[in-house]
Amino acid sequence: MQKLKIHESGRFLQYEDGTPFFYQGDTAWDIFQRLTKDEAELYMSVRAEQSFNVLQCILLSGTEDYRVPNKYGRYSLKEPFDKLDPDTDGEYSYWDHIDFCLDCAEKYGLYVALLPMWKNKYNIPDNTLFTDYRTSYDYGKWLAERFGHRSNIIWMLGGDIRIQPYMHEIIDGLAAGIKAGEGDNTHLMTFHPWGRSDTVSELGCDKDYLDFLGSQSGHTVDASYEPTAFFPAMRETGKPFFDAEAHYEDHVANWVEDFRLWDGSDIREGAYESVFAGACGQTYGNATVAFFLYEPLSQYSCTHYIGNITKMGYDNKGWHHALRHEGAETLKYLQKLRLSRPYFDFTPAPELVLNSKDDILFGRIFAARGKDYAFIYSPYGREIEVDCSQINTQFIRASWYDPRTGEERLICYLKPGKAVFVPETRGKGQDWVLILDGGKRDWKEIGQIIHD
Repeated sequence: MQKLKIHESGRFLQYEDGTPFFYQGDTAWDIFQRLTKDEAELYMSVRAEQSFNVLQCILLSGTEDYRVPNKYGRYSLKEPFDKLDPDTDGEYSYWDHIDFCLDCAEKYGLYVALLPMWKNKYNIPDNTLFTDYRTSYDYGKWLAERFGHRSNIIWMLGGDIRIQPYMHEIIDGLAAGIKAGEGDNTHLMTFHPWGRSDTVSELGCDKDYLDFLGSQSGHTVDASYEPTAFFPAMRETGKPFFDAEAHYEDHVANWVEDFRLWDGSDIREGAYESVFAGACGQTYGNATVAFFLYEPLSQYSCTHYIGNITKMGYDNKGWHHALRHEGAETLKYLQKLRLSRPYFDFTPAPELVLNSKDDILFGRIFAARGKDYAFIYSPYGREIEVDCSQINTQFIRASWYDPRTGEERLICYLKPGKAVFVPETRGKGQDWVLILDGGKRDWKEIGQIIHD
């Protein structure tokens, strides 16, 4: 597989050969800890079929305590677990299983964003493994020497932890150790922040080791908050950015037990908003999958979340069933749309939409454009008032794109000017993208009606 790079614009990711890379991630936090070989391959085969291309996974015992073994009875560290001493002894160690999973990911064309550790490993005094720059440096160097030869990895620091002052040296040490262990064979590095926060807020903007930046819009949304609220600060750094964890499909909205669940249309709305606001991609999540929970869920205590796990919206049929939920099945059409037109000149274009700031309860409309095209997303099928005069072309081809099926259907050809477009359907779950194509074309050969 090709390694990934930052595009010269500083806004997007690309493959080594210069072709676009749209970051389509999935939170697979506990895959190394909780899945067998066969289960890991099943999971990856489905996600690859759904056009995901990055799996976000935790190396050191996932979200569990490192005193909990993986599915093969192996521990990440040697007993008594009081110092950083990776257990690589014997046949098929914990770390050998990670090697298998990375090989399997490469087989399916998947990149793996490796988190050295999760939030429960950062806390002092509970944590005795990482207490200063040197201990985290040694761990980062060890990780890079073991896994850094691979082309299909991304380093993802952080891990849902609110950064305290003493943690800066731990994170700086991890990054320095990874860079030292990699030598000249470097990989992209990013950061996963605390919920409803971003890299700049947590770490500042002076971390040269970070190639692209992440926010976490999280699982709470209200009328005063947008998933893209943290994008302006990250954009000012001149680096690519993305939402590293949005609200999970099938999770209760706003953490209210027995409340409505975030569904597939909610997932698409957040994803299209992020990408049309300039993100280099986005990350999907489903808690049942991210923690690889098995049926029945009543067997689990509230290890991962506050509250009654059976009331939090998880799929009670387990992670195998949750793999195929609507959001996971339809996000591939966002990637398809982005790759369908020139990629690297894409930029937010709120000025195109005349009714974009209407009441959020009826669906805020988002727009972005390239040199001679524009995409405008209407989450609830609301009509779209567009100033087409800002597209510099003689005629415009207008079409509807269905985010649920990936189908594109012609509406008409029109001259630039103000216009109103009414989607084919309207209501919750009836989201549409209006596509406006300009540029030089032989319109006579098309033989369509031109609307003034």
